[in-house]
Amino acid sequence: MRSNFLQRTITGFIYVTAVVGCIMLSNISFFILLFAVNFLCLKEFYELVLPDKSWLEKYLGIIAGSVMFVMFSITFSAHLSLAWYYNLIPIFLIIFIIKLYENTHTEFSTLAFQVLGIIYITLPIVMLSKTAFFDSVEYSAGLPMGFFLLLWASDTGAYLAGKNFGKHKLFERVSPKKTWEGFAGGLLFSLAVAYTISFLPSFDDITKIDWLIIAILVTVFGTFGDLFESLLKRNLHIKDSGTILPGHGGMLDRFDGLFLAVPAMFFYLLFTN
Repeated sequence: MRSNFLQRTITGFIYVTAVVGCIMLSNISFFILLFAVNFLCLKEFYELVLPDKSWLEKYLGIIAGSVMFVMFSITFSAHLSLAWYYNLIPIFLIIFIIKLYENTHTEFSTLAFQVLGIIYITLPIVMLSKTAFFDSVEYSAGLPMGFFLLLWASDTGAYLAGKNFGKHKLFERVSPKKTWEGFAGGLLFSLAVAYTISFLPSFDDITKIDWLIIAILVTVFGTFGDLFESLLKRNLHIKDSGTILPGHGGMLDRFDGLFLAVPAMFFYLLFTN
């Protein structure tokens, strides 16, 4: 038990240090971080949902998602015309044409999972990369760094409150350990962090009210993201999505809340700024 706690602590420290360092250092390191997260999450996802498929069937979605992320990121950081998005058309054409040559008799179910992976993983990460250039031509770490701080605060608050006060199940069918008390603790801690960072110069891209609303969105949709990944694992009859992060499971286990929380935050920012 003590060994597992130490393992989780060391892995968590390395993970947080890597994320914070890459976001705060430069736009290049931020790009590398998100590229790696996107690639590894896609790889893990396709290995879970397409376990018996060929190398091509698994990596076709990984390659398509990686190319999409790179193209969108270049467009955001270099401030290129949105016409660059048209270059994504050949990617989808290739995905569909390749299906004609697979001859597996499960081409459409495979295609559905390949497209789902891009929608579920790549698009939210693309949105996160855009937040660094949301209202400026220069790279700004405020929004992406603030997002991670709120997501971590929500997770930490939920864990502590749920462990000490949790009694009423939040969604027992999908995740027996989650409680309403844990959710409330995560929300309160996230709001406290949002209020605190709103006074710091590094996070002045948006207003205090914006940060508080985003804290609510991150907590609510981050919880839904966690539940969705739990549902995926229950359907696949597995405990963890992978083993790449000792003591924490896989990449999807670590970033599950991000995949629904980022679109919620991005949608809010689009319509208020």
